[in-house]
Amino acid sequence: MRNRLAILTVAALLPLTGGAATFVTAGQAQAVTIGKVTLTGTVQDCDDETSPDTVKIKAGTETMADNSLAGNSNSYSVTFKKIAKNATVTAKATVTCEGEDSYKQSFQLKGSTSTDPVKRRQNLEP
Repeated sequence: MRNRLAILTVAALLPLTGGAATFVTAGQAQAVTIGKVTLTGTVQDCDDETSPDTVKIKAGTETMADNSLAGNSNSYSVTFKKIAKNATVTAKATVTCEGEDSYKQSFQLKGSTSTDPVKRRQNLEP
């Protein structure tokens, strides 16, 4: 009688533990922490010696632009909101100058190591 009770107890508990393990695993796979990454820096003039007008940077699934360079300093600032924690993405910057000339630069952009917003610096040059 005790053996039957033990077998029935184990048989009843097995489906519960298997289901719980599947649920926990599925929950962990969906949890991605995303933090803000603000990228700042300076841009150099283009080869035709015109001042920069716009900086556009694509990182991961986002493309951000700073159009405030015309007549200003050569400083830019953009904020990405979808870079995962501890992720490293390839960022591709395009600097467009007043004379419609442009130059491109690629670099690695690292996300935050926590959920706190971070600032990264990247100077751009032809």
